Amino acid sequence: MEDHYIRLIPKEIRELGFPIARFLSEEEQAKYEESIKQFSGNAYDSLNILRKGSNLWKVLFLNQIGIRTPTLPELEIALENGMPLSEHYVNGREVILRSRGDSYQRNNYLAETLADKLKLKSFKHPYIIRGLGIKQSETPKVIDCDGLEFLTDDTEVKEAPDFNHENHGKKFRRINEDYSIEWDEKGSRTFYARKDGLSRLFLSWGLDLGSDNERLAGSGGYSRVVVIS
Repeated sequence: MEDHYIRLIPKEIRELGFPIARFLSEEEQAKYEESIKQFSGNAYDSLNILRKGSNLWKVLFLNQIGIRTPTLPELEIALENGMPLSEHYVNGREVILRSRGDSYQRNNYLAETLADKLKLKSFKHPYIIRGLGIKQSETPKVIDCDGLEFLTDDTEVKEAPDFNHENHGKKFRRINEDYSIEWDEKGSRTFYARKDGLSRLFLSWGLDLGSDNERLAGSGGYSRVVVIS
């Protein structure tokens, strides 16, 4: 007789259903492209990213127009459930802030104003910030930058000791829901971190964890947007 292995999942849980992670569809990209027409200049250029492409600004604005993208821990769950992320560069919908200012001048004003708006004064550990919105910048100081600023009305802020620069280059196994990292010197994934300033958070090609990229508008043909539905 053939063996069968059945998970005993209660009916109540089965009927709840679970969110589905997938890549951004052509229809969602079309909605996005129509929505960014309200922007101009550098702001529009920062947002004008193809479907097979991703940057922080695009991810934040997708959430703003109702197309939800995953957090970094949710990307980890998608990975563990078989989503083929290792061949792509995928941004989370968070930023990380390590200091009030930024040695990367293009981000300095953004880092300063974000710290001020969120009343972050002590930086013993980095802060992970999610729920940010965006708007076109009307501030002369950032005309030569990405042309965008943050909205902080619905933000969540979490101190993240494991994201300290001292852990740069360490190997790990997984990222937990609370943004703690399971370090493992025999792990196949590597953590990367800047020393200061404002950065995006992403899983890179090979599933390494990046918090070291200061280029918020940077994108590439191998980067993709994951959405939750």
